[in-house]
Amino acid sequence: MSSKVPRSKAGSTRRRRLLRWGVAILMVLAVVATAVLFLTRGVSWRDRVPVSQAVLLQSDVLALAVGSCGDEPEVDLLDEQEDAVEVAVVSTRTIGGPGSGDCMDMVEVRLQAPLGERTLLDVTSGDEITVDSDW
Repeated sequence: MSSKVPRSKAGSTRRRRLLRWGVAILMVLAVVATAVLFLTRGVSWRDRVPVSQAVLLQSDVLALAVGSCGDEPEVDLLDEQEDAVEVAVVSTRTIGGPGSGDCMDMVEVRLQAPLGERTLLDVTSGDEITVDSDW
């Protein structure tokens, strides 16, 4: 016959309290480690960025300005229609760490036909972009 020693209610409560504190401390450590990595290395990904400005360099060449700060922007979408030209630009985006400040980059786009009276639409923002004749 085995005899089990009944646990006291106080001892059981104390163990649960210690377990909760242990879990809470582990969670805090995980959050602190994530924050340190985020602030020192940053988090980067490639995504579409809105076009801030457009300049017509030639009748069929546009320069698109985007706020990506040297993060290798490139044209992701160029859809030329009879009455409009739709564009989208992708770039590496970074939050935290070095290189997270935004500044302007330029992307040149050669159209199949002169822009003429067609409107320029930024697919990312949904906005119509005014095309300037110079910077």
